[in-house]
Amino acid sequence: MRQELPYIYPWKPKQYRKGSGSRWQEVLQDLLFRRKLRNLNYRKKISYLIVKKLTYSYAQAQEALAAGKVLLNGEICFENQIIDPYSELSCNGLLVQTASHLKYFAYYKPKGIECTLNPEINQSLYHFLPEKDTSLFYAGRLDKDSEGLLLLTNDGLIYNKVINPAKEISKRYLVKLEKPYENDFKLAMETGVQILGKQTKPCLFEPIDELCFYLEITQGMNRQIRRMCFALGNYVVFLKRIRIGEIDLGEIKPNEFRNLTEKELNWLKKLD
Repeated sequence: MRQELPYIYPWKPKQYRKGSGSRWQEVLQDLLFRRKLRNLNYRKKISYLIVKKLTYSYAQAQEALAAGKVLLNGEICFENQIIDPYSELSCNGLLVQTASHLKYFAYYKPKGIECTLNPEINQSLYHFLPEKDTSLFYAGRLDKDSEGLLLLTNDGLIYNKVINPAKEISKRYLVKLEKPYENDFKLAMETGVQILGKQTKPCLFEPIDELCFYLEITQGMNRQIRRMCFALGNYVVFLKRIRIGEIDLGEIKPNEFRNLTEKELNWLKKLD
């Protein structure tokens, strides 16, 4: 049996049950991951944070605001406004909330590393985070046998925009097949292939030679490219993501990181 086949067929329900091994651990870790993401997006009123952190009464929090004793990012704040986790807040000289420093990295995930933040898995992404920063999470999963670009960030708002399927952000891949493909294969990939009970959306197919091509898709179905090729009677032997939207892999080598450029950051911030 070929190595790709376990990644072609969907996981069976029993593999999600407790005690079924590493797959259960991965699902559990993803749930914790999403909880952390929700916390990063948590936005609350200033009075709520003061009451919760300093055990003030609501009236005392309102009095502190009216008296100009509340500082928001170093400036006096009189309005009981909603703030995000990226703002620093203090009241009467006491720190209520420290500002989360936003980070954005392009990472070249090598083949063999699993896209999970489970520390119990030796070859998980958790062990390769820059500066062992566990506040980071990945946008755009790659399966274990694939390599290429991952976006790492602690900005929950940007994360939600990047993974939102409604945005239809393009992702570009370099693909190599086991067998030469025909023109019918190219046409089918461009127009759509039936996988997982759905028709894939049209994509951009750029031939390189009889085995290799570039593919640009706007969906993120589970192991989509491998499934598409398998449905058309071929096997993927090499898969590398080289671009997400306007973020390029660039010249970085496997297991290396780089900060996003100003142009790439501007593109992220312009996502609606």
